[in-house]
Amino acid sequence: MTEFNEPDRPEALAIDKNLFEVRFHGTRIQLTATEFDLLDALDSAADRVVPRSELLRKVWSDSSTGARVVDTFVSRLRAKLRLAGHPGIASVRKRGYRLLSPPEEIRAAPPTERAV
Repeated sequence: MTEFNEPDRPEALAIDKNLFEVRFHGTRIQLTATEFDLLDALDSAADRVVPRSELLRKVWSDSSTGARVVDTFVSRLRAKLRLAGHPGIASVRKRGYRLLSPPEEIRAAPPTERAV
């Protein structure tokens, strides 16, 4: 993950926690507040599987929220990331979710200016 104010870092996914904006190679990805928090939780886990229970704790403070809400929001977030060209989120059966890293050729792609 790259903050917007760190242009010399080569990572493709930029999450600005001050402006609550996400970009992938310059393409802005429109997210809801919950989708943003979910992406931030997955991104902070850095290449490890995050169990649903951990995502529920980090993103949803309401203890009555069921695990299926995680699946629903992951599905929505996955679709938005893929639309921007990001490989998305992997489901790990009976374990949780993992944010995928773009292949090397995608990480080096030039930025675009369109919004998703």
